[in-house]
Amino acid sequence: MNLLTKNKLTFKNQTYHINTSFPLVIEYFKYINDSDHLSVEERLNLALFSFVQESTIKLNINEKSELVEKIYSSFIFTEKDKQRADLMKHQSKSFDYEQDFNLIYSAFMQQYGIDLSDPKVFETLSWKKFNALLDGLNNQTFFRKVTSYRQQKITDDMSDDEKNFLNQMKLMYALESTSKDGKLSKTELAAILAPLDMNHKMLKRKQLRDEGKI
Repeated sequence: MNLLTKNKLTFKNQTYHINTSFPLVIEYFKYINDSDHLSVEERLNLALFSFVQESTIKLNINEKSELVEKIYSSFIFTEKDKQRADLMKHQSKSFDYEQDFNLIYSAFMQQYGIDLSDPKVFETLSWKKFNALLDGLNNQTFFRKVTSYRQQKITDDMSDDEKNFLNQMKLMYALESTSKDGKLSKTELAAILAPLDMNHKMLKRKQLRDEGKI
């Protein structure tokens, strides 16, 4: 498999060569919304330094923002990705690139024999191909089993053992809340309360309320 992808785009009559290898994109997701520690311009400069081979020092802040948006819509979150996101917007989030990276790493090794820590793969596996391989992971990988636990609904026709097992899996492999105010989502709260009897549910709710999580 040829893992090397060369991307380029034209902006303000200048051709830029773009590197969107998967680790750069994952890092981008970490800092682009970090308004607590980085200014807008610092975040834009980090993105351009990561993705663009040529210097962008002559661009003003608005032009930098336009260029980052063009890179994002062209190579990271394309129109096809938007359509898929719209179809799945009512489903709960099944995975997180950062939180689940160890599961993704082991799944790639198991199914494809690809070591995501290998410097050559780390530098040249594009975001597009990384996601294509991620989509192709089968149900034999533990990553897929975990995402299935997160998405599977608990129904009345399940036995008590099945309900308890699924509740335990949901709680064990729940994603950390990404809410900035630290509040638990309804799904997260349900997973925490499900194994408890009514009295302990009330006590747990009070504890979480006192901690400002609900």
